[in-house]
Amino acid sequence: MENLLELRYVTISYVAEKKCLVQTWKAFCSTEEYQHAQEKSVEFVIAKGCKAFISDTTNAGLLKKEATDWAAEVIVPKLKAAGINHLDLVLPQSAFTKMTINNLEKDLGSFMRYYNSYVSAYNAI
Repeated sequence: MENLLELRYVTISYVAEKKCLVQTWKAFCSTEEYQHAQEKSVEFVIAKGCKAFISDTTNAGLLKKEATDWAAEVIVPKLKAAGINHLDLVLPQSAFTKMTINNLEKDLGSFMRYYNSYVSAYNAI
């Protein structure tokens, strides 16, 4: 796994053998920080020719609904255009953070696939 970006709240990595971008969320972040990480993720998906995308939200913090609405409206179309057919999501531990996932799920439905661990998401690709 090659680390592409290391920030306080997220690590973005690339797994060459699976052509997969991996976001590992580590802590709470502001809406602006979240948007920055998502924009960088799109850049990396395009640059690396990714075919898969895992977002590990196990340790993510709660996001405002405006952040998830923005991701659904801005980021997901860019990911789809770049060839990503599913967002493989590792579910968060926090009940509060699960509310963030529920906001995304309302907008994205079948684009998202859910897993209880990174290993299960990785093995499903």
